[in-house]
Amino acid sequence: MFYPKSPFIRYPLVESQLCKGNLTLLEDLLPWLCRAPSVTTYRVNLLKTTQEAFKNQVEQLLKKRYHNPPPVFSLPDLPEVVCISPTDHAPNPISEQKEVIVDSCCGAAILRGAHIYSIGVVGMESGTQVGDIVNVYADLSGKCKKGSNIRYDSEQKVYLGQGKVLMQRYQLYRSEGPQPGIAIEILNTISGVPSIGDLSSSEALLQNLPSIVCARSLNPQENELILDMCSAPGNKTTHLAELVKNRAVIVAMDKTESKIKLVLDKISKNNLSCIKAYAYDSTKAYSDEVQQNDIDFKPPFRAKTFDRILLDAPCSALGNRPMLSSSISPKMLDSYPKVQKRLFSNAVMLLKDGGTLVYSTCTVNIAENEEIVVWALKTYPELKLVKIEPVYGEGGWNCDGLLEDDRKKLQRFGPSNQKHIDTVGFFIAKFIKSC
Repeated sequence: MFYPKSPFIRYPLVESQLCKGNLTLLEDLLPWLCRAPSVTTYRVNLLKTTQEAFKNQVEQLLKKRYHNPPPVFSLPDLPEVVCISPTDHAPNPISEQKEVIVDSCCGAAILRGAHIYSIGVVGMESGTQVGDIVNVYADLSGKCKKGSNIRYDSEQKVYLGQGKVLMQRYQLYRSEGPQPGIAIEILNTISGVPSIGDLSSSEALLQNLPSIVCARSLNPQENELILDMCSAPGNKTTHLAELVKNRAVIVAMDKTESKIKLVLDKISKNNLSCIKAYAYDSTKAYSDEVQQNDIDFKPPFRAKTFDRILLDAPCSALGNRPMLSSSISPKMLDSYPKVQKRLFSNAVMLLKDGGTLVYSTCTVNIAENEEIVVWALKTYPELKLVKIEPVYGEGGWNCDGLLEDDRKKLQRFGPSNQKHIDTVGFFIAKFIKSC
């Protein structure tokens, strides 16, 4: 069966761009990006429940769904994390079954444990009935027409797994749009990730492990002034608030009202009073004209305002897995470091002497990761890299201008991670600003 070996079929030049021509790095990286992480992680809100209580809840759900439920486990140095192992069942397509087609984006979600909502069904064969077990495929070419009723044939059709039909064609392809709800309940997938949907609530959040490590690495303390510069959708922001037990001042910013609404919704859902969220361009967060900060800590801010700053920068997102197909071009990839440097410069100005700055991305691109670190250390000699705790990633990639000792202080999440937790691609660097 066909399965992609690289997500960059449309723009193969991106491959060498990711690693600055060090092609040996790509041998493991490219197929790894195409595969789904085998471990699912949830971050438990310890202000509302316990790790053990949520772990028990997940175990009971898996027992109802699987004859041999996958193990659920915790991590000793991350008391808020619950991990779900993959199942041991790897399905194969059955030729007698009908077929359902989805796009590559929906296909990636299925391989991470999602069901198929009605809007995601691109094609369904005629005669498919409610209750039928169907083969589910993703069309990586994007050429399957919406509403297709015949068996779709393509060299870029990827088998994902099996599902149970909950809606028929007349419910999916209506003039007024598809009937809302789940159209195909996924029973099993080639990734082995349990198909249990998203269990997120105010008590626990589906979140990738590196993002949890990222917030932890900032090591926020009660009664501090903390800035989350690019906070939407609010997952790391709320984690910071939980870590300080809702006893600090956390300023959350993002560029648009729509993004900040996502943050405000999470603040309300979790009853967090320590977060102040503003729609504001963080490249303009520092102003040399501000002598005294606003009483509500509205941006812009004067220099040396914050004890700790998290800059989870906007990036190319080329660490998201599985990445079945990417449309990013070399030109698009080149655009990200410029805005990342502008954000970083504002962060340095806003950080107090002795303060902590964590820079992170969800991409594997060296220009947005190690090269930003090299630029930062050269541009701001008052910054020094420090080791990140806890350690779940590898050191950084070799990069011109990056000392070996500094490289080891970085955390890059890739094909071979320190503690063998299969997760997404991610990068974290932690700086201290000297007095």
